[in-house]
This record gives sequence, C-alpha cells and structure tokens, in this order.
Amino acid sequence: MDLVTPEKVAVRAGLPAALDADDRALVEEAIDDAFAEVASHLGRSPVPETFTQRGVVQDGRGGWCLDYEPVIEVVSATAETHPVNGALTGAYTIVYRAGLDPESDPRYGRVLRRYVTWSAAVSPIVRRLTQAKGVRLQTSVNVEGQGVVYESTQSAAGSGVAGAPPTLADLDEWVHHTVYQAPGRAPHPIETGTAWL
Repeated sequence: MDLVTPEKVAVRAGLPAALDADDRALVEEAIDDAFAEVASHLGRSPVPETFTQRGVVQDGRGGWCLDYEPVIEVVSATAETHPVNGALTGAYTIVYRAGLDPESDPRYGRVLRRYVTWSAAVSPIVRRLTQAKGVRLQTSVNVEGQGVVYESTQSAAGSGVAGAPPTLADLDEWVHHTVYQAPGRAPHPIETGTAWL
C-alpha cells in the first residue's frame, strides 16, 4: 500500500520531484520515522500488519484471545501438538492481520496520510536535504510582498493556523487506551477489614 510516497513528501518539502537513489532513501527514512511516531502515539499499528501468535486458546464463544487489534482477518489457525507425545494441546498457532486500515476507513486514511506526509516533509533529514539542494524555504512574507523571511534549518511543529502542519493530536480519535485488570477476584471487604474503617 502506497499511502505516502517519497514523491508526495518531496513536493510538500519543496524538493525537486526527480529523486535520486540517495535522496529517495533519506525521504523513505523520514516516512518510516513518521509512521513509527504514529504507531507510538496510537498504541497500535497504524496500518495492517500480519502477526503470528502461538499458544492461543479459544475464548469460549468461538473467538480467539489475540494480542493485537482491531483484527481484520484470521489467515490460519493451526492446532498445536505436544513436542514429546504428539497429542493435541488445545492451543493454536494463529496467523492474522490486525491494525487500523486506512483503506476501509477513508477519513482515518486522509488524516494519517496528511500527518505522515507533513511530518516527513518537516523532518530534519528532509529539511537538510532540501537546503542542500539550494532551495530557500520561506517562513513568512509581509504585506504586499515587501519583505521575505526565510526558514532556518529548524522547522516548528503545527501552530494550528490554516496551512500549518498537522500534529499528533489530529490522530487522538484512534488512540488505543489499554486497561489492565489482574486476573482473579478481589477479596470481599469484610475479609480485608476495610469495610469497618
């Protein structure tokens, strides 16, 4: 899936559209960094990935207790056998695809594409590359174009004004909040004595 291409990032960054192999590698590294940043913020994969999970048991309702979500599809379920006697263990090795899917949710796809493209375009790697190509990037132009301020080597994050780069907050709707509860049952308050405090 080509959600964000180096050419799209190059256009956004002001680079010449014809990228040589070294320039393409640097832009792809910036794109990978942006995707990693999104994955860290969301707490799950921003695009579908294939996972293999061993030792999975059914949940009693015909489903599986899998580590990654949302599950898109279960590719295969293979019954596991005991390594010594070859008897079935009741557990399975599951191969499945999971993660947010920008193709099935176009609104999420637009937000993700916009953030990753902008984040890659304003990354220090791409900014240095742009400036090494002799492109002078404008920061602001005053009224009637009488003065121009050019960008230094650092670029600020999105400021919220029209045309400003997006921030990770734009993806907050898809953040995965994890809740952990230890297995088992808590003791009754009478058993602990806290009911009488």
